[in-house]
Amino acid sequence: MTNKQSTLEKSMLRGTLVLTVTSFIVKILSAVYRVPFQNLVGDEGFYVYQQVYPLYGIAMTLALTGLPVYLSKLIASSRTEADRQKVMTQFLLFMGIGSLGLFLIVQFGASLIAIKMGDTELTPVIKTVSYVFLLVPILSAYRGFYQGQMEMKPTAVSQLIEQGVRVVIILSAGFLYLRLSLTVYQVGNLATFGSVIGGLVALVILVAYGRQEKFTMNWSKAPFHFDWPFGRKLFVQGGALCLFSAYLILFQLIDSFTVLKALEESGFDSMAAKIAKGVYDRGQPLVQVGLVVAVSMTATFLPVLTKHYLEKGQDVYRETVASYLKISRVISSAAAVGLAMVLPFINQALFSDNAGQVTLEWFVLAIFFVSMIQSYQTIYQSQNKIRCQFISAMIGLGVKIIATPILTFHFGTIGSSISTLLGLGVCLGLFQLNFRRDSKKDSFRGHSLGKLLVSLLVMFCVLIGYRLLINQVIGTSRSLALLATFGGVLIGFISYLMCLLRFKVFTQEEWLLLPFGDKVVKRLKKR
Repeated sequence: MTNKQSTLEKSMLRGTLVLTVTSFIVKILSAVYRVPFQNLVGDEGFYVYQQVYPLYGIAMTLALTGLPVYLSKLIASSRTEADRQKVMTQFLLFMGIGSLGLFLIVQFGASLIAIKMGDTELTPVIKTVSYVFLLVPILSAYRGFYQGQMEMKPTAVSQLIEQGVRVVIILSAGFLYLRLSLTVYQVGNLATFGSVIGGLVALVILVAYGRQEKFTMNWSKAPFHFDWPFGRKLFVQGGALCLFSAYLILFQLIDSFTVLKALEESGFDSMAAKIAKGVYDRGQPLVQVGLVVAVSMTATFLPVLTKHYLEKGQDVYRETVASYLKISRVISSAAAVGLAMVLPFINQALFSDNAGQVTLEWFVLAIFFVSMIQSYQTIYQSQNKIRCQFISAMIGLGVKIIATPILTFHFGTIGSSISTLLGLGVCLGLFQLNFRRDSKKDSFRGHSLGKLLVSLLVMFCVLIGYRLLINQVIGTSRSLALLATFGGVLIGFISYLMCLLRFKVFTQEEWLLLPFGDKVVKRLKKR
């Protein structure tokens, strides 16, 4: 390996690390700010914000993750400046038209969207969020261009500051709600406006960085024309990346159109239905935090999988995949079950009461399903297989669309949570069936699965006992509930870790793939 290649690889690793850490911080911020916001505006105000949030979430997924990643691959693989210019021109052309179309649909269809959501007062909030779609082409183009040049810093900095600006404006809107006696819809409008301002600030940062570092994002000087093969690839391959990046957000969007109306049809009055939906929406930040923890434990696997797939042959690749799926399954199942068991304490500590406990206990189990779906998607992404991913995802969404109104009507928001698990479960099941067909074997043998289930059962029983004991002590105190949460997490973690070690669920090589796994291996060797 030449010095130039070594320097380039080190630069890529540093850039990837910066982007990974920044994404981690942004996701944590995105989950955490909702807690004080809900505390300020209550469940009804939280409902208003969460009803329109999926529209913003889809736009930002396009601008932050899916499209920049796809564009960066095209830029990195372009051999000449002329090729890069052509890619940028076609990308901006197709994305400009697509984003303008989405803006017009949301802006001028806002009243119809609000009617379909069951709340016409959401119309101005939906109109405000539509402006975010206008920022998608230029934000994704700049970020994809920089990432394709191995410059991760501008994407990371703009992403972090954009989220910071959003959070400040959203929480300021919450404080104004208390001081100025605004309606919950006015607060929702202000909070949504923060997303537009955050996007504009990010754009200014990206442009300023380009001028400072003399990066020029050129496009072709030739007359505009549509390169339809490029457009089809952008839609199929870029769309597949965006689909899974926004998968849980799409489930939220389905909830926005179905849950409130189903509750009202089942006998809830309008206010009670909005509050129930707001309580149900508490589950989103909890799942987000659980996913960040679970996914971050396995985030380093994609480059390893891709490298092994390309360079080291099928046997080594299959072993790496098997370890990856095992680790993902063990960590995500523990995160889901553990969070469900300490949910009453978290709910009281963060949201001041224990409303919707059973609903949220069901909902947080989505952590396991989403983590495993992302794991299989990572595997297929390393192989550049798209069709299986797309079909599985669409069928899962279809199940969610059909099940949500039916189950919500009969079982309230508990049914809404179960419909989410059903949709995710079908998607995951299809991934597993395809994987077994492709690999000709099960990724998790019977005895290994048995050890995992026993470990989960032990943790479950320990935390049930802990809940029964602590419930007698904490009463309605939020501070004691917070302490009980930390205590439950610690006790659950220790009991689960002891079972993993006792039953030898992981090999020493697999422990070394985990954060702090080297310390576990040293301890095992001392025995």
